[in-house]
Amino acid sequence: MSEATALPASPSPITSRSLEQLEDDIISLSQHINAAEYQFLELIREFDIRQGWKSWLLNSSAEWLNFKCGMSLGTAREKVRVAMALFDLPACSAAFAQGSLSYSKARALSRIANRHNEKDLLEFAENATAAQVERQCQQLRNAQRRLSTRDANHAHNGRYLRRQLLDDGTMTISIQLTQEAGELVMKAIDAALATLSPAKESEEFFKHQADALVEVARGFLAGGSEASSSSSDHYQVMVHVDEAALREQAPPNGCSDLPIESVRRLLCDTSMIPVAENNQGIPLSLGRKQRVVSPPMKRALRGRDKCCRFPGCDHHQWLDAHHVKHWIDGGETSMANTLLLCGQHHRLLHEGGFSIHANHKHEWYFRSTAGKILQ
Repeated sequence: MSEATALPASPSPITSRSLEQLEDDIISLSQHINAAEYQFLELIREFDIRQGWKSWLLNSSAEWLNFKCGMSLGTAREKVRVAMALFDLPACSAAFAQGSLSYSKARALSRIANRHNEKDLLEFAENATAAQVERQCQQLRNAQRRLSTRDANHAHNGRYLRRQLLDDGTMTISIQLTQEAGELVMKAIDAALATLSPAKESEEFFKHQADALVEVARGFLAGGSEASSSSSDHYQVMVHVDEAALREQAPPNGCSDLPIESVRRLLCDTSMIPVAENNQGIPLSLGRKQRVVSPPMKRALRGRDKCCRFPGCDHHQWLDAHHVKHWIDGGETSMANTLLLCGQHHRLLHEGGFSIHANHKHEWYFRSTAGKILQ
């Protein structure tokens, strides 16, 4: 028998260089990668402007990147978007080209930076983590009504719940919700979890969360939900938002945890606890809990409207009291300025689906975004 051929030895993962040198090499290579990434985006931008994808009978540069560079369509679309946005951001482009700004940070900055705030945002980004930059840029974007309303609609349209039956007799449920809807679900699970045995180990805690979700479903099917009550009576979610952003006087650094129209929708019919903070976000004073629409007024609204006031909608459960002129803008919390809307039409109203107006008789009517009167 012939002797087996010896396999080449694997290269050792450990070299003789010091840890300090290893760190320097990693950082240096990372900066070179950043600079190369910027050059790549410059090429993509020119390719997109010159519509190079047309000669391949494709519909966009993203499809060409998917075809020729092996990118997923989602990644490719984002590369094209960032490449085009950087054209109007010279300071960010310069830092990116030099390698001091990563693609992750540049991508986040490109969603909110403009010629007025670019330098301040870049200075913040160079001394922050990518996650901190992403969070700060998202909060700034949330405070801008036009941008954040589009984001809110995109998030809402992307919601889903899927189930998959497995061969071992179990079921996997996957769900994606908007942030405020997800917080509501988790509050319900937390409330149910409090009635179960507490678990100290993390693995057991996750199991009990699953049990709590089952309890929520069992309670609803058993008729435990109070259909006539407002959802805002049963849970409390904390949302940070600058008052100036609520009043559409947001400075360049005005921030909001959620899209500003989503916040205004939540504040239509809720309990509110104002908190005064300094510039570092440290609470200075805590106000008293205030109910925007009192329970007696809510009952009066139910007696008058009976159901959702949107034309053709007869939903009569989980209704919100909507301020036609928002109280943030000086509108009165009165019967004349409020009406009931179901959750779906309340969201559509705030996120740009339609508008409400008064006729010469001071009666409310609904108008679509195209100007058509809905009746």
